[in-house]
Amino acid sequence: MSLLPLVGHSDLQARLAGAADSGRIPQSLLFRGPPGIGKQRLALWLASLVQCAAGDRPCGRCTSCRLAADLQHPDVHWFFPLPSPTKVSGDRRREKLEEARLEELEARRANPLWPTTGDEAASIFLPIVEEIRAKAVRRPAMGRSSVFVIGDAERMVPQASSPEAANAFLKLLEEPPPDTLVFLTSSRPGALLPTIRSRVLQVRVTPPPLEAAQAFLVQYAGLSEGEAALAVRRTDGSIGSVLALSSGDGADPRVEADRLLACALKGSRADRLRVAAGYPPAGARGAFSGMLEALETSLRDAAAVAAGMPEAALDAGVGDRIGEVRSLAPERLAEAVGHVEAARDAAAGNGNPETIVSVLLADLSNALGIVSRNAQPNISARDGTDSRFLHIMEDYG
Repeated sequence: MSLLPLVGHSDLQARLAGAADSGRIPQSLLFRGPPGIGKQRLALWLASLVQCAAGDRPCGRCTSCRLAADLQHPDVHWFFPLPSPTKVSGDRRREKLEEARLEELEARRANPLWPTTGDEAASIFLPIVEEIRAKAVRRPAMGRSSVFVIGDAERMVPQASSPEAANAFLKLLEEPPPDTLVFLTSSRPGALLPTIRSRVLQVRVTPPPLEAAQAFLVQYAGLSEGEAALAVRRTDGSIGSVLALSSGDGADPRVEADRLLACALKGSRADRLRVAAGYPPAGARGAFSGMLEALETSLRDAAAVAAGMPEAALDAGVGDRIGEVRSLAPERLAEAVGHVEAARDAAAGNGNPETIVSVLLADLSNALGIVSRNAQPNISARDGTDSRFLHIMEDYG
């Protein structure tokens, strides 16, 4: 079964196609943006375009396009985080990881609607990077270039104190073979080594229009119009997040996010410590990171409503779920968003979830201590919006 169509990124596709036609595609690109919006699918589309020999690329009809769509093109290499194999080491560990990658590719061929879930233990380990580098030094088998798509590249650092994989990958970026292209994707580019970020051209990928995401879910995922409309509104057009929830591969992360927010607002210090102690000492990625993302979204929504911008909220019902947020000034909510962003960075580095939650709840409690809306915020004379809040809303753009 072929990859499903890429939707909602036509303007960016046109710019990338124009760059390719004029020979201006950089050897190293980083597609950055929220999870589940099609960054890896966009990178695979660009890989198909590069390999296609037709005049109107990618044509979708030639041998290269068909192979790329079936994830079987010998010169398009898709890598992503994988769980570490147990009881193996050395070359055998590298072989087992490559076997696991090929099995996952086969599963994705069978199910093009593979959801954005993420295994907490999955990473791009050093043996995976060694496999990438080994393939990169070989000449292309049939195309003009070898293209490497590296999904969730921030997971190249399994531990913040152990960046061997990222450092090894850096060598490929510093001196790439002339016929090699490397396309990275990341939802947390700040977690990548600065030396890696400095050697790639970053391409910002925004969520698809809600109408486009809704139409995709109705046509390919079997959701009703009403179900799709509500789902894309709540996830800001993240098709991958909707698929994860609708497939049963994950619970709604807003439930746990609301529990943390309620604890920060109403709980005592003992309550906060008790909640934090309920989290494991490992496994910061995957569901835990998704919960932090949901918490950040809830705070942004609350800030939007508090600042008189309800149209900017993805789910303005946060005040109905947790009534205390109605009493908060927007600048306090904006400050809280910054604390959650710091927690997400710590989670991306695979920090200790128990410690992350403990620090986060203390920070949120200090930032959100119930403040009356009668407090005088810093109001911009231009449009009546809290000026300290404006930079937080930029990501909603």
